[in-house]
Amino acid sequence: MVSASARLVLVAGLLCTSALAASQHAWTITFEDDRADQPPTGFTLAAMRQSDAGRWLVQRADNHSYLVHRADPSAHGFALAISNRSASDDVALSARVRFAGASRVGGVVWRYRDAQNYYCLLLDLDRGVLSVYRITAGNRIQLDTRDELELDPEAWHALKIVHVGSDIRVMLGGVRVFDEQDRRSDRRGPDDGRVGVVASGTSEIWFDDISVEAKRGHH
Repeated sequence: MVSASARLVLVAGLLCTSALAASQHAWTITFEDDRADQPPTGFTLAAMRQSDAGRWLVQRADNHSYLVHRADPSAHGFALAISNRSASDDVALSARVRFAGASRVGGVVWRYRDAQNYYCLLLDLDRGVLSVYRITAGNRIQLDTRDELELDPEAWHALKIVHVGSDIRVMLGGVRVFDEQDRRSDRRGPDDGRVGVVASGTSEIWFDDISVEAKRGHH
């Protein structure tokens, strides 16, 4: 017969295991524990089609922290901030973004292998265009796009993608914008990539609440 104390230990162990599994399945980056005016901890900074990754700094206002990419008028490519934590290729990824000036092009990155191979969702606020791309060996392939979006230029905007297998769902502000299927069958490399955010080099963009949920085995 199992004693009451043993049952309590067993229940506590199961609860801890469940909590650990949940934390590995879904997690959110808020930047609240980062130091202001410093680069984000736990991130790798990278660049595509420009000489460097630019300036990424955590800022704090009204007791709230967020990540900022500072605009560089001389930059002509894209700057990336990629979480060092691995994420399932089958993933739901969301982030809040706000465009603070200069050019206004940025979004989220997933299935990141390196600065030449990843997927990204880009919102071009000036043109009112939302597009999803696959970048392979540095070549950008547009998978789908929607234009004529009317968005508040001063507001935070919630971007979200769900990518399971070859199916990609894109949402903006909680509203489904489009579904796309990437017919490329080979993934190349390990099943787990990384996630992050991206800004055009000339854009000043704020990012917050980067949320990741593994969708492996979900359809």
